[in-house]
Amino acid sequence: MLLALLAAYLTKRPPWVQACVFGLCAGLFVATAANANERDPLIGSVLLQVVTVAVVAGTAFFVALRSRLRRGPTDGGPPAWVHCAYAGVWLLAIGAAVWALLGDGGLKVAVLAIVPIVLLAPPALLGIRALAHRASRTGASAAAEPRA
Repeated sequence: MLLALLAAYLTKRPPWVQACVFGLCAGLFVATAANANERDPLIGSVLLQVVTVAVVAGTAFFVALRSRLRRGPTDGGPPAWVHCAYAGVWLLAIGAAVWALLGDGGLKVAVLAIVPIVLLAPPALLGIRALAHRASRTGASAAAEPRA
């Protein structure tokens, strides 16, 4: 219940808010992965990486969300690709953090991935659950069809 409420907090926001959060999280995880083996990363280059990826990923996410909204009303929940995007960035951020912890970057680089891990955990976990439920429902309906 709490997980669903926290996930709804992000997924029920306007597209530009979701795109900003998604872009920032994607930028932070890319910067973490890119600097995983840097003992002393330069703040300027890390900031440039975060902003560049945030703008590109956020813009793509925003355009996709806006085109979905223009097509007409939805059933109230986000589409499957939104679940996949949140879960993908969340899982990659966890991987980047582990890679940074095990690499030369250590904790000071892995800290960059904390924001995406914390912000995207509720919608990512809810999305994984929704995708698993959708797959099991599709499998169950295919199994229920009579074979000729």
